[in-house]
Amino acid sequence: MDKMDVVTENNGGISNLAVDGVIYGLLSGIAMYVSLAFLSVFTGGTPVSLLERFSASGLTSPLQGLASHLAVSAIYGALFGAIFWPVLTRFTSRHAMGWIVGLIYGGFLFLLAQTAILPSINSPLGEIPNWQWALGHAIYGLILGGLFTRKVG
Repeated sequence: MDKMDVVTENNGGISNLAVDGVIYGLLSGIAMYVSLAFLSVFTGGTPVSLLERFSASGLTSPLQGLASHLAVSAIYGALFGAIFWPVLTRFTSRHAMGWIVGLIYGGFLFLLAQTAILPSINSPLGEIPNWQWALGHAIYGLILGGLFTRKVG
């Protein structure tokens, strides 16, 4: 029982924030996919064909696409939790800042994907219209930042 105090005293540590980031990144990645799938239905695609695009090069199976998308979402969430969230909370305590920084983080990930990652690996994700891809990243960032804000609020 005395070890419980160690766990509760360290609830804001970098490793705990990274684990929270993995979980929140997964949830945010699911929300991002659902929003992109919803948009794909209205633009002539299907949710399954969208999942097939989540690969390094060429089309892949929907299950592999889902796994790779969630893995990347979890990694980006862990980075947000371990690096950006501690810096943010050190300089501000306003709850709205979590949402704003999350949105900025989503925008940064969008720009990184568009300018560096997708062109270099020739991914079929590059075929998604920029406005949809940007909206998906905005949703990812807003939810990620919102989940961290909810944790402290």
